Amino acid sequence: MRIMQVAAEATPYVKVGGLADVAGALAGDLAALGCEVELVLPRYRCVGALGLDLSAAEDVAFPLAGRAAAAGVARLVRADGVTVTLVDAPWAFDRDGVYDVPETGEGHPDNPERFACFARAVAGLIARDPPDVVHVHDCHAALVPGLLRLVVPPARPVKTVLTIHNLAYQMLSPPRVLFDVGFPRDWFRPLSPLEFHGGSNFLKVGIHFADLLTTVSTRYAEEIQTPAHGCGLDGLLRERRALLHGVLNGIDTAVWDPATDPLLPARYSAADPSGKWKCRRELLRRARLPQGARAPLVGMVGRLAEQKGLDIFAAAAPALARLDLRFAILGVGQEKYHRMLRELASAHPERFAVFLGFDDELAHWIEAGSDFFLMPSRYEPCGLNQMYSMRYGSIPIVHRVGGLAETVTDYDESADDATGFAFAAPRAELLVAKARSALALYREDGKRLAVMRRGMARDFSARRTAERYLDLYTRMMVP
Repeated sequence: MRIMQVAAEATPYVKVGGLADVAGALAGDLAALGCEVELVLPRYRCVGALGLDLSAAEDVAFPLAGRAAAAGVARLVRADGVTVTLVDAPWAFDRDGVYDVPETGEGHPDNPERFACFARAVAGLIARDPPDVVHVHDCHAALVPGLLRLVVPPARPVKTVLTIHNLAYQMLSPPRVLFDVGFPRDWFRPLSPLEFHGGSNFLKVGIHFADLLTTVSTRYAEEIQTPAHGCGLDGLLRERRALLHGVLNGIDTAVWDPATDPLLPARYSAADPSGKWKCRRELLRRARLPQGARAPLVGMVGRLAEQKGLDIFAAAAPALARLDLRFAILGVGQEKYHRMLRELASAHPERFAVFLGFDDELAHWIEAGSDFFLMPSRYEPCGLNQMYSMRYGSIPIVHRVGGLAETVTDYDESADDATGFAFAAPRAELLVAKARSALALYREDGKRLAVMRRGMARDFSARRTAERYLDLYTRMMVP
């Protein structure tokens, strides 16, 4: 089966968030399952700086805003058999910042035009040599299923899959952006696939035209069909519920494995966790927090924003500071949370260590060196950090929502099956209550080690995710 994966980011080429981890791992694992896989990405400035050994560039031509346009196309074939195709439109992608302007942190104002051009170039590539399945990820590539209705002959239809990684990001635009890449003006009318409150919405277009819809956990697939989590698209998703599947994301176990991780100060396993205690000591040293085993260390890694529950954490922080806990926090995001965390670390330097920015090595250290890992997200389509933390023996404390609810079994409700702690509503006092439960568990070594080892034994591999997708592709291809 020939599979084309289309995404705005994928490891190891460009990474802003979890989408990159999932798209990068899925391509390799599908190839390992015997598929012929092509991974298509924009050629951002940061990708060009990698010095990849690319084939000679070719062009794909397409109409854009009533004139002839073209994008360059360069390829490489990896050792695992995956073909990586880079779409080169310098006006759109030869700049600093993948989605945002680095100086301000705000999105590039022409993002709709940039990713509409990318989708149109991809549709042109597909029209030349259609694969069996085109799998597009999130709003940045969501126009592709609709554009294929315009450029691929009906006699050779291409099956399309749209994965919604985060429904909140929809790529809103003026209608002219869709007209510029070829959507007929007479398709735009109230309540049509191209119309959204007088404008246009890339994700809505993809949801309407894709042959199959997936999202990144079963729980999130249910949540996005409700007004509370549907972000204005719940009605359309309920209409298409028969085509909507929850497929839990997986992690790249070659990268995230405490037994082999080259970034760690020591390696370890569930059978011999002694290296974890060295990782803990080194993390405390790096964070300039007091050494000693009496107070557990809680890690946090992620975007500093409301979605990730930073407002809940801020409300809980005074009570958490009075508990016998220490925190190592890594992230970047909204300035108000930068300020809050700096003030917290200044007021309680023996309790809170804060690292503002992105540091891949330190992220691995925190996963390995923490006793517990906190994720108080207001919503979380899947989440990867709770999977990393369990694999690394750091017991997660999460808000029971989306993929967090699907992957973490609460100790207070089922001690014999528990892999962590889960609070039921996004409220500071519930977070603090679970922190108290975690502190009590920490002081019972035997029970804590049982929970830790149970989490380390869970199979969250991306290979399992790829097998589920291959099954969906195969069923979709049956007439």
